[in-house]
Amino acid sequence: MKNRHIFILMFVSVMAFLFSCGQNNKGKVGVLTDSLIRATEDIAVGNAKFGISEKEFNELYPDSLIDLDGNKYILTSFFNSSNELNMVYLIDSATFYNTKFDQALFNRMDLIKEYFMKTYGTPQHNSGYPKEKKMKNGKAFEACIWNVGKKKIAVGVALEETDRGNIYYVISHVDRNNL
Repeated sequence: MKNRHIFILMFVSVMAFLFSCGQNNKGKVGVLTDSLIRATEDIAVGNAKFGISEKEFNELYPDSLIDLDGNKYILTSFFNSSNELNMVYLIDSATFYNTKFDQALFNRMDLIKEYFMKTYGTPQHNSGYPKEKKMKNGKAFEACIWNVGKKKIAVGVALEETDRGNIYYVISHVDRNNL
């Protein structure tokens, strides 16, 4: 179990770096109201707000899991030098060991996308589904992006090449933009 957590932490750390590199994002631009932005820009995920300590975050999510609309996601949190929450990664637990690049993977991606759409509407950037041949090891394809005041939400698919074959994850991150 400990090795699994170490693997998750290492994978998400690499993904955090690579996700930040970005992708070419095309699509519709949504408009968010000022009141929605003010009401939600400090919420990282669930009951966790940006700026809370690691101890507070771990008290909220001691098992590093969150249930969003009946779907479980593995949480990984990142803190700044002041020990304040500034990024959360969510990995769809149903795709944690997924080896198939197919519609079922995209359906899982759509579930987390729909979760965020309930609050934030149409993503400001929507690149559609990734193409398998364009996926790169250790990189994530950001399919949808919302910018909500001081926070950014991205939903996509990541690839990890292993000695047992390719693994495709549905991954999302919510991070505090440093404006």
